[in-house]
Amino acid sequence: MQIQGEFSTTLVFISHDLSVVRFISDFVCVMYLGQLVEIGPAENLYAPPYHPYTEALLSAVPVPDPAHKQKHIRLSGIVPSAISPPEGCRFSTRCPRRSLMEDPDLCNTVPPWRETPSGHRICCHLSLEALAELEPVMN
Repeated sequence: MQIQGEFSTTLVFISHDLSVVRFISDFVCVMYLGQLVEIGPAENLYAPPYHPYTEALLSAVPVPDPAHKQKHIRLSGIVPSAISPPEGCRFSTRCPRRSLMEDPDLCNTVPPWRETPSGHRICCHLSLEALAELEPVMN
């Protein structure tokens, strides 16, 4: 943060640890297999609704408060090849929310970007209403 302030620079920080990312970032991009799945200002990205992959990353963040309620998500499904990723949504082979789709085959097409009320954007076939109805990963 000192370097950013002193030299008016932008830094790119890459991590799977969203607790660290939240601490040092103003803007966050979540990627899965080289494809952006969620983007937005750091303070808004941590508010539901989340992309299913972002939710899985958030569930891995350790919370020191024992009274804090947190879901723990363990992704299953087929881990696709980074060399030959699936058509459409790259997360479709591991997405726990695919079963909520009226037509799960829709996940084989490129999902649309949806802007949330909190100001971040999610690339997903599920509507924002459907995503918002799901229990948040952290309460």
